[in-house]
Amino acid sequence: MRRFFYDSFQDYARENGIKKVDFILKTNDTLNKRLLEDRVIQQLQHISEFHKVSCGFNGYLKRRINNDTCKLVEEYKVQIKRLCKHLERISEDGPKDKIEEYLLNFGEKMLNRAQSCIEVIEENNYIDLISRSMKKVEICLTDVDFDNLVRLQTLEVANFDDVAYNLVEMDAYYLLSKIKRKGASISYKKCVDKFCYFEGLKEDSKNFILALLSYPHEFMRVYEKYRRNKKSWTEEEYIKRFDNAVKEDGCSLISEVEKC
Repeated sequence: MRRFFYDSFQDYARENGIKKVDFILKTNDTLNKRLLEDRVIQQLQHISEFHKVSCGFNGYLKRRINNDTCKLVEEYKVQIKRLCKHLERISEDGPKDKIEEYLLNFGEKMLNRAQSCIEVIEENNYIDLISRSMKKVEICLTDVDFDNLVRLQTLEVANFDDVAYNLVEMDAYYLLSKIKRKGASISYKKCVDKFCYFEGLKEDSKNFILALLSYPHEFMRVYEKYRRNKKSWTEEEYIKRFDNAVKEDGCSLISEVEKC
């Protein structure tokens, strides 16, 4: 008879065939760029296997897991509002320093890109995706990198600490976004197609993931540090960080103008 009470989700996963290990070493295949795309697709399949075990959990946990459903998208919406208001103020009052001059010249392009990403998400039945996720009790591993999830004889996981209720699409995003920010040259659309096939997901899910991958995450991250005055960087250092962030964000995967 299956248990109903567990100390942690790790216990539930272990009972259902997922092995907890202390660490996972990256193999040469993982580090070989020529094999990266195949390795990524394989990792997406491992993620989908994890979801088949994790999703639908209806037991009780002594140590509860977080509910991250909607969290990232709502965070992005707040970032957009803040940048929009800031750019309006700079436009009305004029820039007060070199950083605001930079934002006046380049910020609107990044703002438009961010807004387009949210528009695509909302136009592709985002509320329905949330509803499906909640009904199926979808649970994400979150830390889905090669050094945390692997399949040998069975699925092995090193760290369960970031497990959370969330749309299964988010685990694909977490993996692909990290690879994209490193500048890896793979077909992200092909990888997303494969993941949706593994999960039995439709076009809305594909467009949701591509839109998240297109969001200027790194640019907005640097902007938030500037807005909060969290770093004692010079104006030149901030501008350098913004330029590097634009490079890391790469091109949009939902734009007909930008091509990856």
